Amino acid sequence: MTKRTGLLIISLALMIGGIGRLVANEAVFRLFRMEHLWFGEPFAWYNYKLLGVFVLWMGIILFVCSGDVVRYRGVIRASILGLLLFFVISLVAGLASGLASEFFLVDSIFSLILVGLFYIIQKE
Repeated sequence: MTKRTGLLIISLALMIGGIGRLVANEAVFRLFRMEHLWFGEPFAWYNYKLLGVFVLWMGIILFVCSGDVVRYRGVIRASILGLLLFFVISLVAGLASGLASEFFLVDSIFSLILVGLFYIIQKE
């Protein structure tokens, strides 16, 4: 698989994930048998939607970058730094707040996997 194709697949997955977070509601959680993860607090709902916008935006940026990986190498490197920061903050905040791991660990691990993939993609 070429770097361009890899980045294109990642960007599409992020865009789908971001849109999924934006349209998700209690019925969608139930549909995927994740009703135990449903939250009703307005602040949690607000943060979930903001994270959806962030994920969608990352997908759009990387979709553009997939057109010319060499030209946009700097953007990909900046994305690595942003995702590393996201990994650290989500992990520390999740652990420090006493949240159950299913609320934060998936996002933390996913961002770390993306860091590794982006590192491989941006290398010469």
